[in-house]
Amino acid sequence: MKKLTFLFIFILTLFSLSALDSAFDIGVNLSYNQADEVVDESVYSGAMNLDKIAAGLEMRGNISNFQMTIAGDISILDTQSVMFSGIFGAGISVDLFKYLKFGVTTGPKVTYIYRGKMKSVDNNGDLVEADNFFTALSKGDFHFRIMLDVLAGPVMSIGVAYTVPTGFNLAQRHWADLVPNKENISKGQVALCIQMKVF
Repeated sequence: MKKLTFLFIFILTLFSLSALDSAFDIGVNLSYNQADEVVDESVYSGAMNLDKIAAGLEMRGNISNFQMTIAGDISILDTQSVMFSGIFGAGISVDLFKYLKFGVTTGPKVTYIYRGKMKSVDNNGDLVEADNFFTALSKGDFHFRIMLDVLAGPVMSIGVAYTVPTGFNLAQRHWADLVPNKENISKGQVALCIQMKVF
């Protein structure tokens, strides 16, 4: 399990380093959850009322048709607790008709609560405790992220992204769970993304 996790980290690192010679985008996103996200409150102390709308940051690294993405958001749980949730994915991105860009990435979702242990979110929205980032990464369920961007200028793009969770993670490796079912699709998240090309 650890070897597979390190391999996934190594691939993401290669994508991010390779992106330094090509295109690196950073931007903001505003997302809307189709279904209420339910998180097990027993794993930490604090109120857990997540709204359907959330704002966050998104980074994309591109080399040829390969793309590495990190999409996350920050939520304030109470006066002493802050939650960061991010999807670390890799996939493909292609240009369409010069003005459009279409991409599909997949990767695990990891959640970290300040003053608590590193945690990952499973398909049911439950927080699974982990001792470190690599363990949380291996326990985090994979999410597919489908993106369609419109080039609004030489350095800016505006688009939408649709994120669908799956039941697959690197710890259990049930490959059949990598295909989203109807329940997964009902938990999809739609986001409006504005990206700026850094270099």
